Amino acid sequence: MSEKSSKKQTRSRSPEKKAAQFEQILEAGKNLFLEKGRDGFSLRGLAKILGMNQNNLYNYVESKRELWIAIRNKFFKQYRDENIEIMKVHDGPTTDLLMKIFSNFLEFAGKDFGAFSMMHLTESPPSDKIGPFEKEYQEFNYLRGTARVVQNAIEAKEIKQSNPGLITFFTYSLILGAAIVERNMRLLEQNPDFEGDYVSEILTFKQTDFGSTEFRNYVVEKLELILKNSNLDKK
Repeated sequence: MSEKSSKKQTRSRSPEKKAAQFEQILEAGKNLFLEKGRDGFSLRGLAKILGMNQNNLYNYVESKRELWIAIRNKFFKQYRDENIEIMKVHDGPTTDLLMKIFSNFLEFAGKDFGAFSMMHLTESPPSDKIGPFEKEYQEFNYLRGTARVVQNAIEAKEIKQSNPGLITFFTYSLILGAAIVERNMRLLEQNPDFEGDYVSEILTFKQTDFGSTEFRNYVVEKLELILKNSNLDKK
């Protein structure tokens, strides 16, 4: 086949096939970021995993920072849409809505911890060039959005504390840590013969007399008590 006809065939790929290929790139990119970390990740390595020519990969993403943004955009949109649906159908006290949001945070981490890690734990690769994904980036601010719901609960006198930003950061720190702990517990539940690496200390979670589901329910229950505690703001 001539070079000319080959280029023509590439240009005529259907939008559906391009979209499917891009989804494969995002999923493989997510897994490679988690395996290699921000600094160990490379587009060359990703192209090899996908069986693609590296130049062809550049037709989808210009840099690993651009890929990092595209991956996070995908999962933040998915998470945001879930929360919008939760708020749309919610009927009742605002504190109950907060509990649903916090529960969804933990559920999202449980469904795909890789996606969760890209959203909250994996740092952005540096770049001296702003690519198309970054130019079109629309900020998704979990903390700001949650703070608005907290403020509504304060105004409704359901939360007897006064600083929505401080409350939001505090609860975020709790559920972020809880999501990581729950993930380690689930690893051991799914693989009871796991011998593990003593340096990682994940084996500590084998010593508990409760499971990951009980732990999650406990966290949500205590969070609700904390939010409604009128003494929390007192020094």
